[in-house]
Amino acid sequence: MTWTVHKFGGTSVADASCIRRVADIIGGQRRGNNLAVVVSAMKGVTDDLLGLVEKAAKQQPVEATLKTLRTRHEKANLELLGAAGAKSIMAEFDRDLADIESILKALALVRAASNRSRDLVSGYGEIWSARQIAAFFKHELGKGRDVMFLNARDVLVIEHTEMGPVTNWELSRPKLAAAIPSAFHGVAVITGFVASDKDGLPTTLGRNGSDYSASIFGALLDADEVHIWTDVDGVMSGDPRQVPEAKIIDEMSYSEAMELAYFGAKVIHPQTMAPAVGRGIPIWIRNTFNATHPGTKISASSGSRAAAVKGISGVDKVALVNLEGAGMIGVPGTADRLFGALRDAGVSVMLISQGSSEHSICFAVREEAAEQVRTVVERAFAVELSEGQVQRVGVTKGCAIVAVVGDDMAGMPGSAGRFFGTLGVAGINVRAIAQGASERNISAVIDAKDMTRAIRAVHSSFYLSAKTVSIGVLGPGLVGGTLLDQLARAAPTLRTKFNLDLRLRAIGGSK
Repeated sequence: MTWTVHKFGGTSVADASCIRRVADIIGGQRRGNNLAVVVSAMKGVTDDLLGLVEKAAKQQPVEATLKTLRTRHEKANLELLGAAGAKSIMAEFDRDLADIESILKALALVRAASNRSRDLVSGYGEIWSARQIAAFFKHELGKGRDVMFLNARDVLVIEHTEMGPVTNWELSRPKLAAAIPSAFHGVAVITGFVASDKDGLPTTLGRNGSDYSASIFGALLDADEVHIWTDVDGVMSGDPRQVPEAKIIDEMSYSEAMELAYFGAKVIHPQTMAPAVGRGIPIWIRNTFNATHPGTKISASSGSRAAAVKGISGVDKVALVNLEGAGMIGVPGTADRLFGALRDAGVSVMLISQGSSEHSICFAVREEAAEQVRTVVERAFAVELSEGQVQRVGVTKGCAIVAVVGDDMAGMPGSAGRFFGTLGVAGINVRAIAQGASERNISAVIDAKDMTRAIRAVHSSFYLSAKTVSIGVLGPGLVGGTLLDQLARAAPTLRTKFNLDLRLRAIGGSK
């Protein structure tokens, strides 16, 4: 039997009606393979649990939140399973709640919360969600089909490194093989977000951990596909709040998805794809609330060659830092000292640009880290600053990064020219430029106030949105009226076939 992994986030399992919708989706999948359904906690529950830990450490009351959590889960269980079915689920829930209360009392005594206690308490949301969904699936989908609940803490072993949580495949694979019967044929409901360390102690994969769990279990099960179910139809060519004409991207490569995700596209986190990428497992982004839409397929090859640029993305609240000095020219190790100091300070650099003269190095960081970065860099080059070898450390806040992404830009002349030419025509000043040798991403640092205008202009320039032509008709008589009728009839065809969007903006008569 082969496996397909389906992951549902907190919005998709927020209440009983949402869980019924999930059951309909899973019930409609072909029965020729096994399904692993990785689920998040109900929307907002993880935040509530983390809030409990903080309240307990500050000796603040927690009873109201505990009561709210119980009421919410009991309501969902009663709606899904009825009084008899909910009884056993709620008995397990109450045992978990008693354990949480004991942990909170201990935290209140020591007036401190460790990461271990946060991981332990916050992980209960996924356990509660998966447990009730598995019970409902047994009731709805169990005829001729196995349904099991699997706590990822029993099978998934991870190690926390500088690069984040990393799966211990050697320990995890045999644990998973032992947990799922060899003759299993059906649906395994698995907790997302949670795991254990090599000592068997509970831990988590961090925020966005459920998507990461889905990718990991896809790799562990050698799945044929991973479907990430969310509340949008797929990855879009631009943020629809900034670009109303943004379109769903049918297919894209892993690299394109990672680039877009890093620069603001919130649909999937770059790290979550890594296990699936390593094994070439396609990832689908789909909408729980519009299940008939095919969504976006992310795989090793983008497939479609319709456009060199797949998407335009941007991120604001950026600061541009510039280290400048004649004493840096030709001196080995300058960049190593600079970025080594930032690494030691725990600062992530978003973009780097350096001219071949080596007279200056500029880089972008999150705006909230700007003053810390200034202090770190001035300390690292204190001697050079005092002796005039480095003239200044400049920090410019209120910036944004706009990026165009597409595998097919590689080797295509004119992509960069069109990008920067469009920004120039729109009157937008470019402060810094970065492009990797892969030519997959071209990025520009601009003023944050210009970001939306820049994204819309560039999106239109690369034909990701229709070319809009605004028309005014003076004299709506016999000829003018006939023209208006022709425009109305022709507009849909022009938009579909020629990507030309005719907009009637004004009609004027003699009066």
